[in-house]
Amino acid sequence: MSEHPERAIVRRAIDEQLTGLPVTTNPLAILLNMRILAARDAWVRIGYTPPECLTQGNQVVQGGIISAMLDFGMIFAAFSKAPADATLATVAQTTNYFRAASMGELTVEAELEKVGRRLINARASLFGPDHVLLASASAPIAVIPLPRA
Repeated sequence: MSEHPERAIVRRAIDEQLTGLPVTTNPLAILLNMRILAARDAWVRIGYTPPECLTQGNQVVQGGIISAMLDFGMIFAAFSKAPADATLATVAQTTNYFRAASMGELTVEAELEKVGRRLINARASLFGPDHVLLASASAPIAVIPLPRA
């Protein structure tokens, strides 16, 4: 059994106090140019630069991609507290959209509200380059033990 790669990268960012750490554990993270900008237990700040192919015809980022960025943030915050022998899965997600997200640097800040053995409650906010709140989300996240080898 090996540690989940996303847990490993979050723990590395926290333990080594790294900033701007590229996330290369997932094809969508790579496409979004995802970077861990800052991290501590139960909290992360993640930067994204989504490519034009993820925008609508009016050059704003598609809503499902915004939801995915918020989900990544909550999952990464949850991995900061998850056991090494577990994986995580978002159970449900509520996303609220406040403004259109134009192309450019976007930032998600995510934090944990409650950490249990089998369920973690998280919330996240998405900010544009001008630090205006664009969207927010909350989610329960299941902690799933990995099978022992």
